[in-house]
Amino acid sequence: MIAQQGCTSEDCPMCGSSATVVEFVKQEGSRQWALGRCTQCGLHFTDPRPTHEDLKEMYAGDYHKELRREGGTEKAFGAKFHRYADWLVPRLPAGARVLDIGCSTGLLVKLLRDRGLSAEGLELSPGTAAWGSAHYGITIHNKTLEECNFAPGSFDAVTLTDVLEHTLHPRDYLARVGEILSPHGLVLVTFPDIHSLESRFYQLMARLTRRPWIWKNLHIPGHVWEFTKATAKACFEGGGFEIIAFHRNQVIEYEKGSLLLWLINVPSLVLASPLIRSLLGTQMEFLIRKK
Repeated sequence: MIAQQGCTSEDCPMCGSSATVVEFVKQEGSRQWALGRCTQCGLHFTDPRPTHEDLKEMYAGDYHKELRREGGTEKAFGAKFHRYADWLVPRLPAGARVLDIGCSTGLLVKLLRDRGLSAEGLELSPGTAAWGSAHYGITIHNKTLEECNFAPGSFDAVTLTDVLEHTLHPRDYLARVGEILSPHGLVLVTFPDIHSLESRFYQLMARLTRRPWIWKNLHIPGHVWEFTKATAKACFEGGGFEIIAFHRNQVIEYEKGSLLLWLINVPSLVLASPLIRSLLGTQMEFLIRKK
């Protein structure tokens, strides 16, 4: 059931403003979660904010099951991981040390190692970390970033691909990442734009049809934060970083079924063109560096 506009249960976790409103409500199991928005800084966030225990429960069990099989990760993420490697590797010195946080099975780590970098991963799912380490022959730490206790300046680059939006506080997490980076270290950050053309279309369709599941770009509570380009920039700057490069891309989906399913996938058909997806695509890809 879609809620009416109203105040959220907490102040904006980024700027502290009490001028926050509810934009949408989503049922997840037996619980309801709201998409909150700060009217001062524009940040979107899950209300109430998930706890450590909530997040552990969401990503427990078979969360990565489809990736832990031969060719599974390649099919799901191979194309974009090759693109990320093409973007990052030329900007780094030979043999640069790279940490892929939230590496899943470690395919990106393997691709970076294949290109001559000293790459390793960090993955909180024990089963996924063990499978990826054995399958690709790479180092994957099954710990939190804090538990790894890396020395300051240990890495030339860190990758956070579809990870930062899952953290309990992205600005503070970025500040911690900055501590383990070399003085000119780079961070690759990716996540979706909650205000993209595609996302706004699905939001409208969800409201008109009174079917909240149609807004498939809305990933609360799994995404503790939903970003726009403007709020991402503010978050990066608050964590001590600046943007040096930016791309847009798009996951193209074609769903067969009813006329309704066909209609709600019209944005995917429109965004299939490489030129259009580079201008209007939902997925945002940033290269940032320490100020």
